[in-house]
Amino acid sequence: MQAGSLHHGGFTLLEVLLALVLVGLVLSGVLGVADGAIQLGKSMNAARVSETRISNFVTQWRDYFESVPPGIQISAGLEKAARGSSGNLFILGGQMPFVWDQRLKMADAVEFGLVRERGQKTLNLVVRHLRRPKNARDPNQFDAIAELPILENLTQMQWLFYSPQDKDWFINWDPAKRSVPPLFIKLKFGFLNDPREHEYTFWVANDLNAQIAAAPQQ
Repeated sequence: MQAGSLHHGGFTLLEVLLALVLVGLVLSGVLGVADGAIQLGKSMNAARVSETRISNFVTQWRDYFESVPPGIQISAGLEKAARGSSGNLFILGGQMPFVWDQRLKMADAVEFGLVRERGQKTLNLVVRHLRRPKNARDPNQFDAIAELPILENLTQMQWLFYSPQDKDWFINWDPAKRSVPPLFIKLKFGFLNDPREHEYTFWVANDLNAQIAAAPQQ
């Protein structure tokens, strides 16, 4: 009777192995859930950072175009465009957007350019602040003061410009043919691993100048 009691009070090797397997399955499930939660957190954090950058970019653009002074010159899409884009956007004169350093306020022009890094399929939108050299022989000669990427991992980016005279949208804007800035600028872009297409329309407040000049004087 005593021997039988000792036998039933212990664990056989099979029981120990089964217990270890069960504990392993439980731990594996717990680790899987934890890893999934970590990956979800990283994905949500990346999405939050991306949305914040887009929001800041759009806000700065809207604030800039809704307060541009008279005399600015806009040109776009006049050079060879990168695949998935409609070329660069060049703005001469006026206050400078995306100024993160005081010296950039002294820039004469700003250019939004699309660049493709070597070996990469995506595009990056960079802002370049430009200064005309003192002894420049060509009015189109500028030196870059600074360059900063503002949107990265883009698969496409296109500008569209609305002419109130033609009542139509254009993919390029030549100041030699249209000296007055467009009334609206539409921006379309998309990111890698993001099925959404972002689209924003900006009103260029410079069009108020002609309305004010044409208004009857009191």
